[in-house]
Amino acid sequence: MKKLISFLCVLLSIELTALGQNLRTPEFMTRARDGFDQIYNLDYEEAAQTFRDLREQFPGHPAPPLYLAIVTWLRELMLRQELDLRTFAAPGYFSKPTTRKMDRELRQSFFDWVGESRQICEAMLEKDPTNKDARYFLGSSHGILGSFAVTIDRNLRQALGHGRKAYKFHRDLLEQDSSFFDAYMTVGLYEYIVDNLPWYLKWLAIIVGYRGSEKRGLQYLQTAAEKAPFVSDDSRTLLMVLNVHEGHNAAALEDARWLHRKYPKNFILHLNQAQILERLGRKTAAVDEYQEVIRKAEAEIPNYQKLLLATFRYQAGETFLELNRADLAIEQFEESINATATPQDERVLSVLGLAKALDLSGRRAEALLHYQEVLKMAAVGNSHREARRYLKKPYGSGKKS
Repeated sequence: MKKLISFLCVLLSIELTALGQNLRTPEFMTRARDGFDQIYNLDYEEAAQTFRDLREQFPGHPAPPLYLAIVTWLRELMLRQELDLRTFAAPGYFSKPTTRKMDRELRQSFFDWVGESRQICEAMLEKDPTNKDARYFLGSSHGILGSFAVTIDRNLRQALGHGRKAYKFHRDLLEQDSSFFDAYMTVGLYEYIVDNLPWYLKWLAIIVGYRGSEKRGLQYLQTAAEKAPFVSDDSRTLLMVLNVHEGHNAAALEDARWLHRKYPKNFILHLNQAQILERLGRKTAAVDEYQEVIRKAEAEIPNYQKLLLATFRYQAGETFLELNRADLAIEQFEESINATATPQDERVLSVLGLAKALDLSGRRAEALLHYQEVLKMAAVGNSHREARRYLKKPYGSGKKS
């Protein structure tokens, strides 16, 4: 399953920021970079307006509509709280079906933007089949369609098909011009994907003649991170995620810190640091980072207020419980229970979590009351089973400190 995740995270990040070689007027690039910064700082509304303005100013440019599609997709992932490192690291997360439906109009607008970009590219290619910009953006359009397929529709086969087409466009482009450094990201990602696919998907790639190389893929990503004028940050983000999968957590932490210094409003990058510190076994430092994220969210530091605290507090409580900080876990579970905006499932699990944390703190009598309360609530997952178990035997009784 770990190999499947490498495939997933690759598709999640294809082409957030890239432009063709011959469409780079200084005016366009200045405004486009503003939009890229807004995306990374989670200012999606501002980014959407920036790209709408660019679309009006440069109606024959394939980039603005593609970027509008990307903003639409990323905003949906933000609403779902699925832009987190743990989401990408969870085995099989995006292979599981989801009951959440994207708003019909927003979904259609996503495909309309991608379609507009592709039409512009195809018109350019009719005039000049060797046009690098058109080939690049046509490949990028398949990249974003693949990303959408795996994250929103959870359709892995469709995602692989679009990823293959994106790879072919960009690989062929590099064969023509090896200095088109932005294209190395897609090619590198696909090389990594194919070499790490599980058996039930790998045969699809082999049938169409693609055999990847993890080593070469990572080298291409590094090249893009160092030399690509527009996808260097995207490539660095992908390297961070893949380094986590490879167990190179120190390198991943360095990338996460570098990115968060550049984009200080991005609370997700801040959370990434805490999560990687946790993987490194640096529990105290991880706890400090989690607490800092919560503090900034409570203070509504831009854009930390976009973190859905009503849901996150339960997750934070579980994390503190795992890190043997029952005192902090109790605080977060109580906040989750008392918040009116907390979803009912998280409320039930927070009551169970609070009981566990109280048990871990030696407050057995209080814990028993909360286990009993869980049994009076609707079952969520194994909540009733766990409550009955810990009514008989305290949670953490065999847990090492």
